[in-house]
Amino acid sequence: MSVLILRVNEMSVLMKILLIVVIALILFRIYFIFLEQQSLYYPAMEVLETPADIGIGYEEVSFKTVDGENLNGWYMPVKDARTTVLYCHGNAGNICHRLHKVKFFNEMGVNFFIFDYRGYGKSSGRPGEKGLYSDAIAACDYLMSRDDVDKSKIVMYGKSLGGPVAAEVCLRRKISALILESSFASVLIRAQQLYPFLPMKFLITQKYDALNKIKDIDIPKLIVHGRNDEIISFSHGQILFDAAAEPKQFLPFEGGHNDEVYVTSPEYKEKLKKFLLQVITKQ
Repeated sequence: MSVLILRVNEMSVLMKILLIVVIALILFRIYFIFLEQQSLYYPAMEVLETPADIGIGYEEVSFKTVDGENLNGWYMPVKDARTTVLYCHGNAGNICHRLHKVKFFNEMGVNFFIFDYRGYGKSSGRPGEKGLYSDAIAACDYLMSRDDVDKSKIVMYGKSLGGPVAAEVCLRRKISALILESSFASVLIRAQQLYPFLPMKFLITQKYDALNKIKDIDIPKLIVHGRNDEIISFSHGQILFDAAAEPKQFLPFEGGHNDEVYVTSPEYKEKLKKFLLQVITKQ
């Protein structure tokens, strides 16, 4: 009898240990999902400036996603523009923190459309991978609905987190060209670089897998990445370029993740002009 009681007690202890381990794993999983969300998205709600503050005329627009979110954006047409750039920004701030991009593309003589993802700026909702893809598709559909936009000459431009978002649009809509600036190959690859001791493949919930997307995108592509990028290492740009289907071009520049390529790389503006001209003339 005493032996049986001892075994029952041993099983009880093992069950308690197992229960503690299971609870610990569940709590870690919940914490990791929270950490993942906080690491990927840094939205700012208040729009402090507009293109008018830097002397550029613009149209503030709103449009809906298929799941009912209201998104906000700025459209800046240029007289006699031959192409339109649809810009998908990175994970922090909102569109008012991209006025340097507004100025840059305005001076290049192209139409420029920039919008805020759900949960950013004046856009409703909460950010997430599926939602951001839906947002970019809605932005593209809005552009294509305008009578003053040549639907055959829309170029997707994605910076950082916006890279895989822009790539997703190219898979689902007819786009003329794709430009990726300082983008990562995938969240998984970046996470494995940061936490090589954790089974990241089983932990991450948001993939943003630009690497697999770019293999199936057959339109012209320009991949731009800083050699000294301290957030998304230069290797990501090289991985994306190597995996990309032709036609493709790679433009490395000296600088970090938040350095503006057209400032740190004098050749960028000319290279971009040449790239856009090639896209336009081939259609």
